[in-house]
Amino acid sequence: MRKSFQLFSFLCITLFLGCQKEEEPTVTSIALDNTTLSLTINSTHKFKVTHTPSNLEAPSYNWTTSNSNIVSVNDEGEITAMSIGEATITVSSLENKALTASCKVTVDPIQVTGISLDIKNIELLIGEEHTLTYIITPDNATNQQVAWLSSDNNVATVDNSGKVKAISVGETQITVKTNNLITDVCVVKVKPIRATSISLNNNSLSLEMSDVETLIVSFSPANTTNKKVFWTSSNSDIAIVTDNGEVTGLNEGNAVITARSEDGDFTATCNVVVKLKGLSLTKYSLYLLPNEEEVIHVLYSTNEEAYLHATWSSSNPSVAKVTGDGDGTNSALIETLDYGTTIITATSADGSKIASCTVNVKEIEDFISLKFIGGGAVIINGFVTADVYSQITNNSTQSIELTSFYMYDSNSGSVVAYSTNPSQLGVLLPGESTNLGKKVSSVYYPLCVWTFNWNGNSYQVQHIYGN
Repeated sequence: MRKSFQLFSFLCITLFLGCQKEEEPTVTSIALDNTTLSLTINSTHKFKVTHTPSNLEAPSYNWTTSNSNIVSVNDEGEITAMSIGEATITVSSLENKALTASCKVTVDPIQVTGISLDIKNIELLIGEEHTLTYIITPDNATNQQVAWLSSDNNVATVDNSGKVKAISVGETQITVKTNNLITDVCVVKVKPIRATSISLNNNSLSLEMSDVETLIVSFSPANTTNKKVFWTSSNSDIAIVTDNGEVTGLNEGNAVITARSEDGDFTATCNVVVKLKGLSLTKYSLYLLPNEEEVIHVLYSTNEEAYLHATWSSSNPSVAKVTGDGDGTNSALIETLDYGTTIITATSADGSKIASCTVNVKEIEDFISLKFIGGGAVIINGFVTADVYSQITNNSTQSIELTSFYMYDSNSGSVVAYSTNPSQLGVLLPGESTNLGKKVSSVYYPLCVWTFNWNGNSYQVQHIYGN
């Protein structure tokens, strides 16, 4: 029985295996003719695809690019280089997506192999311009940018467009250079332009002392190369001239300014007349007492030298008048007569210029100044505790005699301190100061009063603490 079952099983397995069909062969891999490839812009390449096994029919293919801006591909596997860079081209089987092959494509620029300028040698006059042109080989080179260089910019310059400008006499080389350092050169020689004559913008000038005017030289032709000029003055005490033609009037009179060209030794002249600029005084205001004298001087306003041709006048001779010196000197002796104000004027010989001094004739009290000195003040409701000293100053030109000093409580009127002692008071000379006072305690705003004698009369001045 067991043998019969084993025989049956063997027959069934044999029957099953006999019924199975034999599998058909398939493509197992594909490959491109290049795995890396270098192209230049605008060039093309058509890939060849091989498959394994090679005796089988080739499958249908799908083509893709990783960057169509760099390399494009069509359905036939033909690629075109679009721009510089890298892209990967991939081919895959439409029937079996697992079958792929790829190629890394590098797109390189088309390099310049040569550059040629249209001119190799050129002569220019200073100021002239000429634009150089060039031809690049090959004409489809990717980077056609160039740089321009002059070997001596002092002779001639060149800009980014190849425009050459002649600057000064000499020789220089203009070089054009490509991005990959291929060059060509043009030799530029710059020649001078000779002068035929010169002229000035002014043939005559009228200046006041210290005025400045610049003379300008014009050359013929206008583009003369050498425009160096030498300047001279026929009288440098009257007018001077700088190397730039700047003329300065110094003193009254006439001078001739001459310009002489280095190229050709041509000359041009200008007649200069210098007039008085103005007058100035040694003092412009005076504060005097009656019956005093003061001397003032008149000067040239430009150089502070003595002006000897002024005439003097007073606008109010009853207050002060000119009593001495005057015409033929540069000084005036002024005598004060009465209180008030007058203007003392110096007038130039031609009457065109004046200078004035205001004379104020004042009372003796106007020349006396008072101030408090001391410190450590404590003030409570107007009551002062402090060192309070009153300082009197004589600002006049004459001596005064101090006769008394009193300090009062300005509320009660009581005397806080006083002195009539000549040894503490006495004569106060011009410009001198003295002071009197004491340490006070709870005195309401101390009032200080001084009396003095001058010119046979008695005067009084006062001031109050805190005001």
